Amino acid sequence: MNRIVYAVALLAAASLTIVLAGCGGSDDDAATASAAAQVPFDRAFIDAMVPHHQDAIAMATDAKKAGLSQPDLVEIADDIERTQEAEIEQMLAWREEWFGSREQEPMARALETLGLSEAQAGMEHEVDFDSMDDVDQAFAEAMIGHHEGAIEMARLAQDKADHGELKDLADDIVEAQEREVETMREHASADAHHG
Repeated sequence: MNRIVYAVALLAAASLTIVLAGCGGSDDDAATASAAAQVPFDRAFIDAMVPHHQDAIAMATDAKKAGLSQPDLVEIADDIERTQEAEIEQMLAWREEWFGSREQEPMARALETLGLSEAQAGMEHEVDFDSMDDVDQAFAEAMIGHHEGAIEMARLAQDKADHGELKDLADDIVEAQEREVETMREHASADAHHG
């Protein structure tokens, strides 16, 4: 008897899924809408951007310890450590205020809600700067991809965030990181030509 009830429940759930998926848009749209309905965008953005920032800070610190030497790259590394630490604290404070906790969901789940892969977020790399012949070039190349992922996330927040504060932060991230990417591209290409 229980098996019959279970089977009927499964059929009902499957029918509802099919009906909802058929209500306009593709299957991808329905999946994205479903994920977005389960987790508020703003919370997912914070849960993805906090570890993203932490990763950038670790890379900047490691590169400096390994001998980062170009003055404008050192300045970028210093700026990453300073500004992104402050942004992490601000995001966690907002998370507590808006969603009742500073405890984050796993980044992979947050990225899924945002509709991004780890590669799109610039998180598919680990760099051992100590083993690099050219720390400046390695830092520039690794951080360009990382920044591009943050910019991608921030552009989503400019469109989809519910809180004005988060939209303002997204504006700041896009502006600062696009500027830094331009500087790092010059170094990456200059270093590549000399190497």
